[in-house]
Amino acid sequence: MMHGSPDRSRLWIRVFAAPVLLAAATITGLLAALLWGTVGQYVAWVTVGAPVLVIVWVWVRRRTTKPSHLAG
Repeated sequence: MMHGSPDRSRLWIRVFAAPVLLAAATITGLLAALLWGTVGQYVAWVTVGAPVLVIVWVWVRRRTTKPSHLAG
């Protein structure tokens, strides 16, 4: 019987932890907007905007750092 190694488990967490957290925050924000009234709208702005901010942050970071494999 094959079982996953601890290294594979850690790799899974490294790959999927951020997307799962962003998805959970987005869902929480959407529900907050529906259920919590005015306060929920502010929570929704922050949580639904978080994935956009992450994308912009990664895009800017990739544009400003030079690839190490091209250095020579």
